[in-house]
Amino acid sequence: MALAATAAQSRLSPKPARPFSFFEWMVARRYLGATGAGKGVSLISIIAFLGIMLAVATLIIVMSVMQGFRSKLLGQLLGVNGHIFIQSPEPIADYTALAERLMKVPGVISATPLIQSPVYATGRSETGLIIRGMRADDIRALNYIAGVDPETGRSHLVDGSFETFGAGERGGDEIALGSRLAWSLGLAVGDPVTLISGRGADTPFGPTLRKKTYRLGAIFEVGNSEYDGFIGFMPLEQAQLFFNFGEAVEQIEVKIADPERVKEVARLVAEAVPGKDIRDWQEQNQSYFNALQTERSVMRLILFLIIAVAALNIVTGLIMLVKDKTGDIAVLRTMGATQGSILRIFFISGSLIGILGTLAGVVLGAVFVWNIDSIERFLSFALNTDLFPEDVYYFKGIPAEMQRGEVLLIVGWSLFMSFVTTIYPAWRAARLDPVEALRYE
Repeated sequence: MALAATAAQSRLSPKPARPFSFFEWMVARRYLGATGAGKGVSLISIIAFLGIMLAVATLIIVMSVMQGFRSKLLGQLLGVNGHIFIQSPEPIADYTALAERLMKVPGVISATPLIQSPVYATGRSETGLIIRGMRADDIRALNYIAGVDPETGRSHLVDGSFETFGAGERGGDEIALGSRLAWSLGLAVGDPVTLISGRGADTPFGPTLRKKTYRLGAIFEVGNSEYDGFIGFMPLEQAQLFFNFGEAVEQIEVKIADPERVKEVARLVAEAVPGKDIRDWQEQNQSYFNALQTERSVMRLILFLIIAVAALNIVTGLIMLVKDKTGDIAVLRTMGATQGSILRIFFISGSLIGILGTLAGVVLGAVFVWNIDSIERFLSFALNTDLFPEDVYYFKGIPAEMQRGEVLLIVGWSLFMSFVTTIYPAWRAARLDPVEALRYE
């Protein structure tokens, strides 16, 4: 008889709900709504949701812009300049044989003899610039100078052409200038431009000034104001004559298939041309890119803290929710809900705010990044000011590039903070004594 009664009682007694069952999700979702006393808890939930959303979106936008700056700057730097630079204390006379030897090094795709020197230019106005003397075929192979931008499909050659560049005796008399440089000199294609250099003929009193008038044959636009405003190109043969290099060159620029492997290839290049001074693009621009990396790391840390602050709103909302639902919690406990079930209900309530806020932030951030140029143009028009001046930031338009790993890191941090901040309020709700809670009801 006793065994039968015990068996019957066990069949009639309610079984505890499985963890994260439909019952717990249903109650948690209802608790996110307005309370019977008013709409305070619901409003705080909305504020917490908006805080998480805006923090995640801001972090995605800022990190995407910083990555876009780095990628664009690096692409232009490596597109116009070489990856490895070979120099010597004296001008390099055997540059043709040296270039052929370098082309046999694994990973090398080009070896370009080069003369680079500052000059003073006069047209309708005057300014200083850097002239790079290169072979005509090497200049035509530079995509950022004579090619097409793969993103916009727009040619980097604004006016003129490189068809006759380098043609004629000793390389002819055509030069190419950046668009901002040509504009500052007041020049168009076909106009004369006079260059003045301090590397003329040697005399007992030092080198003399050399002055010569050239014809502007091409105007290019890299999209970087530093290059467009300070760089010009001259045929190598003419540069040898103008800068008094004879049949030699100043350096050889080497480009490789994978610029990130430059250290490895640089060791092979040093073995192929012993006795030369070898430098790579990372050494040439180390301080600049280190500053960018430091700035990016600090900005990521600051914005991660903003997400943490936004997640603290979840704590406030859940504590108020627990106070408001004290009677409901006591009733659930007397009906058989375990402490674990109560804890999971409030954990789900807080986590839902974090999950939905994070997803909304990712969508908002992605939409903003994908339309950042249109947004910048609209705001500049509405505020009647240039929010992104090219001469300050170097680029035409705001570069932005979303990285999957960066977005996943942001999402992971946001969800982690959302889950952590829900634990304490949920734990307090689970430890609530139903007898004490119902005493004053």
